Amino acid sequence: MSLFKFGLAADKSATIRRELGKDAAAYFKAMQAAEETFFRSITTTENRLKLDWLQLRTRLITRVDDSELSRLTDFNVELIQNVSAEQDGQPRQISVVTLDSLQMAIADIEAQSWIGFDTETAATFEKGRRNTNPISLIQIATATHCYLFRMQAINIEPFKVALTPVMSNEHLLKIGIGLRSDINGMKRDFDMSIAAMLDLNWLMNQLGAPKQLGTQQAAATVLALKLPKSKKVTLSNWSKPLTEPLSELQLQYAAADTFVALDILHAVTAQVAPYQSLWPQSLQQRLAELTMRRGSV
Repeated sequence: MSLFKFGLAADKSATIRRELGKDAAAYFKAMQAAEETFFRSITTTENRLKLDWLQLRTRLITRVDDSELSRLTDFNVELIQNVSAEQDGQPRQISVVTLDSLQMAIADIEAQSWIGFDTETAATFEKGRRNTNPISLIQIATATHCYLFRMQAINIEPFKVALTPVMSNEHLLKIGIGLRSDINGMKRDFDMSIAAMLDLNWLMNQLGAPKQLGTQQAAATVLALKLPKSKKVTLSNWSKPLTEPLSELQLQYAAADTFVALDILHAVTAQVAPYQSLWPQSLQQRLAELTMRRGSV
């Protein structure tokens, strides 16, 4: 990632292109070459480490444009990708939890130290109306298994009873991206409070990202993968009766958001590990906690 391009606001870049016309490409190429020459001139270990840390953070927090995004490999919910040599290639499963499989799902979830967490809510199509529809689906993922809890009809009460201690468990970290609406919805709809959370927007903020980088952008910058985000699926009917199964696209979409949160966390912590001496204090404290949790698995 070019620090020169990172520091050049999009509107300024457009002005330069407009003013220089056909010579703009040569200008940017020359500036890039000058930057690379400067980087090669840095030889002291301390300064090299600081520069590498700056370049890593710049890469992780710089938004990927549509053209770059289109060239990335699609995120695959069926196996782990671009996380670590130890984990890559491991298969994954998606299970729609039923009353019969509830106990087994909860046992697996409670055996973890951290889980991916997300919810889906039926869309509202009334212009100007804030969406207060109840949560229709709760997604919880371990490293290799995503459990989908359909909060409909006869499922609601037993699922609520089973999930309440999971959500309030201080020793089970819930990981997601942009969790505020999910937290509010869980309290509003099921009177569930969520303890021990890590919103990856906060983690990316510590590296210098804008307030809301978003799931798709985080997947692109951290994992170099394209997370499909179809509006058709987002706005699909998540509250359909239990007699109607969720579509394959809905299953894939719901699982992807929870799996990718875990993958982003694992990948970020691995990528920033060599620069621990340069971490801000807030990041040091939180990642130390994550290391302790991982060690207790």
